[in-house]
Amino acid sequence: MEGSADDADIPETMVQREPVAPNVPDLLRVSPMDTTTATDVETSILDPVVISDTFCRFVFLNKGILHSHSKITLAAAPTSDTTSKRFFPLGVGVQSLISRCALKVGTKTLQEIDGYNYLSAYKDMFVNNEHQLEREQVQSGKCISHEFRYSNASNTTGGAANNTDAPRYGLENGRDYNGLVDGSAADLEIQDWANVANAPVFQIALSDMFPMLKQTQLPLYMMEEQVSVELTFEPQSDARLCVKQGVGGQTVAVTQTEVKLVADYIYYPQEMMDAYRSANNVISFNHFDYRHSKVSVSAVSTSGTTQIRNLGGAGRIVTKVITGLQTDLPNGNDETLLNQFHSISPERHYSFGQAPAAANKNGSLTVNIKYNDRFLYPIDITNPARQFHNTAQAEGMVPFVTREEFCAEGVGLTDDTYEGYVQNSGDAADEDGVLGRFNWLSYRLNRNERINSRGLEYYWKYQGLNTAGDYTQRTWLELAKLTTLSGGYVTTALA
Repeated sequence: MEGSADDADIPETMVQREPVAPNVPDLLRVSPMDTTTATDVETSILDPVVISDTFCRFVFLNKGILHSHSKITLAAAPTSDTTSKRFFPLGVGVQSLISRCALKVGTKTLQEIDGYNYLSAYKDMFVNNEHQLEREQVQSGKCISHEFRYSNASNTTGGAANNTDAPRYGLENGRDYNGLVDGSAADLEIQDWANVANAPVFQIALSDMFPMLKQTQLPLYMMEEQVSVELTFEPQSDARLCVKQGVGGQTVAVTQTEVKLVADYIYYPQEMMDAYRSANNVISFNHFDYRHSKVSVSAVSTSGTTQIRNLGGAGRIVTKVITGLQTDLPNGNDETLLNQFHSISPERHYSFGQAPAAANKNGSLTVNIKYNDRFLYPIDITNPARQFHNTAQAEGMVPFVTREEFCAEGVGLTDDTYEGYVQNSGDAADEDGVLGRFNWLSYRLNRNERINSRGLEYYWKYQGLNTAGDYTQRTWLELAKLTTLSGGYVTTALA
């Protein structure tokens, strides 16, 4: 039976692929290849050559072609009180454990991401709800998926409103909400296998750590130098896990015996691989690197005033800027659903059912970027819908979060709880839900110009930040980079 015209819109795979440079040989492309040649895949489980609670290093064997979706397994547990309920932050999962990751060949760094767990909170917004629920929840421990919350009338004999109206929506993880009695708030609990007390082991694909591997696989057999992966673990103990409401904080340690690298090596017939090496003595890869910077923000001194922050990038080709704002809680980061891996929006001053009034409004954020003596936008952007659009344009797809989660506008998010935390809270420094906690902003620099000596300047103004705590503003610059493999040795440099 012939498929419909809409079949062309259905992706063949869940893996997103960036366009590959035309000079990358077919053998290294992460895409189907027309061939009848037999392919063998060998899997090796590698232990780290160096490991502690703060750092680990893996070293690959220089054989075959490294499959980009090889996995690193990770786990963590409190040093005491191992029976209380804990879970990985819903927005990033087990990625919360990794503060920095680096892919190195010899002494050269191909790609390094500082603040990896925070940047993952941005990247994971673009994983759709189905994959979050059915794949990522099991694979990596993250799950920002949504479902309608149907009205459950207190009248046990039924009625027109009984399980037919869905005035709200909330988080979903495949379980039913508990404890709905006479209209009181219901609670959603994590899956039993996601409870850290049951010692789950999660995994992260190498291509999720190093985006360059989404388009190019590494020909390890052609490299004469040592290829390694280095991970720096999150130093702040209470940022590694979240706790059920009411559970006390504990020191959390990485479970070092569960830290493994499941490496898949791809082999073609030996004569084909030898001929390929002879014909491609020089291979060039175009990819990106990321530069992370952060600055402390005082809600008291900066609210309502335009701030200018120099982001650097002088002399470089910068293709994208990613920004986010996190709360600085002195303690208790783990007593939230997302921990500190979020980006907070200006505060909302109204609640469900309130009558319109002058004081019932959202705070605002005004942004723009100046480089090479010109602003990216001719008019500063204040409308959050336009900011959402610009973020979608920069990434090439729409974030899978709601308007309330992005900018705290609207009143559709449920007041039911998730492990005891109210879901429709979060846009203030002392709240713990998901409201307004996905306000990541991204800017695509579309003039294809090298940044002059003045660098990038970020203009921003918050009105309505909660003054209960201070904040940290984080920024990543996406920089163009060129890596060349010549005669078995790698050279790499920013463009």
